[in-house]
Amino acid sequence: MPIDQGLLDRYRILGEPVAFPQGWVHSGLDPFANRAVSVYEIPPGQPKFRPGSLVEDVRDGGRVTFPNLLPALTEIPSQSGTSYLVTAAAKGARLDRLAADQGLTAQGALYILRILANLLEYCWKSGIKGLGFGPKSVYVAPEGIRIASIAESRLLARAEGRALDGQFGDVAAFAEVLACAVEHCRRAGHMGEQLEAIVVALRDQGFPRARALINAGAVNAAAAEEAADASGATRSSLDSGDVLFREGDASDDTFFVLESGLVQVIKADPLGNEMFIDFSKPGQLIGEMAVIDKQPRMATIRAIEPSRLLVIRGEAFRTRLSKLDKVAVMLIETLSSRLRQRADEVTSLKAALGGNR
Repeated sequence: MPIDQGLLDRYRILGEPVAFPQGWVHSGLDPFANRAVSVYEIPPGQPKFRPGSLVEDVRDGGRVTFPNLLPALTEIPSQSGTSYLVTAAAKGARLDRLAADQGLTAQGALYILRILANLLEYCWKSGIKGLGFGPKSVYVAPEGIRIASIAESRLLARAEGRALDGQFGDVAAFAEVLACAVEHCRRAGHMGEQLEAIVVALRDQGFPRARALINAGAVNAAAAEEAADASGATRSSLDSGDVLFREGDASDDTFFVLESGLVQVIKADPLGNEMFIDFSKPGQLIGEMAVIDKQPRMATIRAIEPSRLLVIRGEAFRTRLSKLDKVAVMLIETLSSRLRQRADEVTSLKAALGGNR
């Protein structure tokens, strides 16, 4: 069946399609973004396929600005003809297809499991469950681990007859990823005690305990207590998916230093869609501009993985500022104003170019 002409005009299709349980998947190139794409073609009358689900799945995926999650780019559902889904393609080897001589180290397996476990928690806190992530959704490459889009993962899960029944289905799929990673480690002779403990924890105590073991050494939400240090400052903890503050919130006269973990900076476009702006890494300041210029928070801060932050009160900060030359203080205030303006411009530009795609 010839592919939709509109897709041919937009994407460069390469080679012959490959069959999947509900149709065909074409490899292609997005010449505007210079990235590889996969084009799923679903003929009419496919069992367990509802064209409207493509729209819902792409919309859900667009609500999750997670660095390892690939975006879905286009959906063309059809009630009477062929439906299509275009999604960014990942570099690297799919987890279930790792070559026998590659295998996995225990550390590599733990890294994959940590990313996927934190992604699940992040999505659940965003109100999205039944994600469909399984061994066919995880790609391993020298550049890092990437996860297929929610729309693609759900499409493949439905095609294989897997249940997408909310969080229970997500945990079942996570168990499949864990089993696949364990098999690769055993095959390569790299099975470790920590990986064995995670298998037992998931089986006997459930996902939260297994995730706590995976994130061992990082801050876990269950231990998120503020504690005073010797200087009188306090510390705060965030779990994956937790929000430190939201765009437009009052500053509360506090800012933060990220001590461990990873958080992202997000702004809303005029339609209310979340636009990813930047990451904050250990050692960086968070929320200092609202303390400097006393305006509302410029952006939303959400944790990607368990994170620990030092809380600094504005009064102590201003005391230090008062010791600076007045010209230096004016310079800081000017730079703060310009950063706010640039962030707004970046948000508008990303929205015009299709959001987080």
